[in-house]
Amino acid sequence: RSAAELPEARASADRALRVLRSGSGAGRRVAALADVHVEALLLELQDLVAVRGDRPTGPVARLIEYDEQHHAHLVETLRAWLDAFGDVIAASAAVHVHPNTFRYRLRRLAEVGGFDMTDPEARFAAMLQLRVVAPPAP
Repeated sequence: RSAAELPEARASADRALRVLRSGSGAGRRVAALADVHVEALLLELQDLVAVRGDRPTGPVARLIEYDEQHHAHLVETLRAWLDAFGDVIAASAAVHVHPNTFRYRLRRLAEVGGFDMTDPEARFAAMLQLRVVAPPAP
């Protein structure tokens, strides 16, 4: 690289390093920005959300509010279900409940949140909000 490209190379390295330090790099110890570009974008989106003070909206907001009042674990259920690509057995194991309990929670989150679990756009919006606007507590 030429000297003129050094600032851009440094910025790319810093972005990749931030992903690795955040734990978002899927267990990697070394990565180029190209390897973790999406993760870097999500961290930058989290920064923007924090600066603007954005809060969750729609079904995710309703589930968060319901969980705060009733300790129903619906947000945790939604997060596990999305992370498991809708596999109830894997998702229920991830949150340590019986699959039937998990199915009940799925019905409740659809009712309480008004969440259409068959709509890919709704699933994407929910996953994005859960990762960027309402990330899990450390």
